[in-house]
Amino acid sequence: MIKALKYCLLSSVLLTSPLSAQQQRWFEVEMLVFSQTPGATIQETFGDSVKAIKPGRAYDLLTPRYQPDIANLLSELPLCPQDTGFASEFKLMPLRSQTMCIFEPQVKPWQQYNLFQPRNTINKVAYPLQLPAVITGRGEHQNTPYLADDSALQLRDIAQKINRQAGMSLLLHTSWRQAPVTERRAIASRWFAGKNFSQQFDYWSQPRNLLVATADTALTSNTPTYSMTDTGSDTQLLSQIDTLLQQLSANSQLPPPPGEQLPAIAPEQQSLSSLPDQVWQLDGLFKLHLDHYLFVNTEFNLRIPSADKLNTVYVRQSRRVISGEIHYLDHPHLGIILQIRRFDPPAAE
Repeated sequence: MIKALKYCLLSSVLLTSPLSAQQQRWFEVEMLVFSQTPGATIQETFGDSVKAIKPGRAYDLLTPRYQPDIANLLSELPLCPQDTGFASEFKLMPLRSQTMCIFEPQVKPWQQYNLFQPRNTINKVAYPLQLPAVITGRGEHQNTPYLADDSALQLRDIAQKINRQAGMSLLLHTSWRQAPVTERRAIASRWFAGKNFSQQFDYWSQPRNLLVATADTALTSNTPTYSMTDTGSDTQLLSQIDTLLQQLSANSQLPPPPGEQLPAIAPEQQSLSSLPDQVWQLDGLFKLHLDHYLFVNTEFNLRIPSADKLNTVYVRQSRRVISGEIHYLDHPHLGIILQIRRFDPPAAE
């Protein structure tokens, strides 16, 4: 019995040792992503549908950087003086970086009469209209993937050549560190860059003003007109309101205008909660896994604006890579340059 137990313990050690060693192999990934104009011999064709890329449980290293949660900061700020004299004087004073206050008190959790009462406060910083191409972090080592500092960008000369090249535009130049695992256990990281089209288009590249105009047209075209001078106008108005309420209760979608049929909503478009809430020029996933060799899987949507619509190019690529070498993932519209280097984490203190 004891001999069998020893064999079991020895087998478990042999099976777990390679996995533990693999988990401790850290790599530093430097990535450049740029858009490019296809050559004259390539005919541009854009599909009518948008391939949805759902982040899921992917690591997001950019959102905490550009949209930090400031709820705790707001709760600790003092209230601004309420007298009008100080307010008018405060407008004439030069603003100082350390002068911060709020005009409305933030309700403490124990002061809410309803624990589930929603608070109409702005707890996050709004996204900019365009992100800078170069993204770096503080470089402090963590157990999860994290952004490297500025010194990790070793491909600056290539980035400069891309910026000088006609028809090319550098969208993202960043570097991060992670410990790759097997493909089955690997978790992708999400990356977005470039311009923010959220105010003009939704995720499916539909113009937002067109959607509002379509809804307004549908409402007005199905609402009979009436004159206030007509007899019984009040009764007619109430009847019209009842009719509209019945239509809304029976079907949440407004009927289309006469002679026009609204496009059908694809099943994947109905699940909006799992999609990004911002429409970026570049948005997608990058997965690095280690199965005897290093492998890279990329999946990106590139938005290309035109005169009246937003075209989308879906790019999905897979490549076996070698650490230390520079790799190029080519596409007529999108180029990705990678270099994956071994990284030795600092010794634990």
